[in-house]
Amino acid sequence: MEVWQTKQTEFSVRDGVKGIYRVDVDIPSPDWAHIADFYNVLVFNTGHWWGYDKFPKESPLVFFKNGEPIHPSPNMFEGFKIVVENMVSHIEKSFPKNVLKLWRLQSPRHFHGGDWNQNGTCLFDDPLEQFQLDLWFDPSNNGVNKEARKLNRVIEESLKGTSIRKLDLSHLSEFRADAHPAIWLGKKDAVVVWGQDCMHWCLPGVPDTWVDILAQFISYTFRN
Repeated sequence: MEVWQTKQTEFSVRDGVKGIYRVDVDIPSPDWAHIADFYNVLVFNTGHWWGYDKFPKESPLVFFKNGEPIHPSPNMFEGFKIVVENMVSHIEKSFPKNVLKLWRLQSPRHFHGGDWNQNGTCLFDDPLEQFQLDLWFDPSNNGVNKEARKLNRVIEESLKGTSIRKLDLSHLSEFRADAHPAIWLGKKDAVVVWGQDCMHWCLPGVPDTWVDILAQFISYTFRN
């Protein structure tokens, strides 16, 4: 889901830039901005697409407000913070108070020894131990899996004092390095060419737990 209006704007190649992705931080995406009166429960999320590998210097994100580029230009992390804060503000202003609003924090990745496009792996048969989690995920360790916690902290700060409730599925999922499809990409020599899939959760277990927690959350809220 696009959390804020984003569109690609093509320019002629100049100074190594072949095009930009324009993000209007004050214009919510129509995918979700006009559904306030239809649903009783809304679950928002964002995170994984905010990475420099998705938007390199040749095709960067450029942030706009009131139709004009923001100066000085925010970097990607700063832009993410602006977008989330604007999104939360819009939800609080435009969505009814009796709608249950949840924000699911980002799910963790489990690449080991390199990122998804650097032949990172996740050939694990057992969940991680408690002492291993910070080695993998704490931003201060600068590992390949730091982004989830870093972006989650921005979301958590933005939700404080609002009617939007945090749905934290991140920490319990950090343990499950054994629960990704890993080498099962369905193509010959896929691991050699693309590395392993240590991001998605296509095996039974973890996604089922997420659904169970969400169902209990909804049931408890409306029952009380």
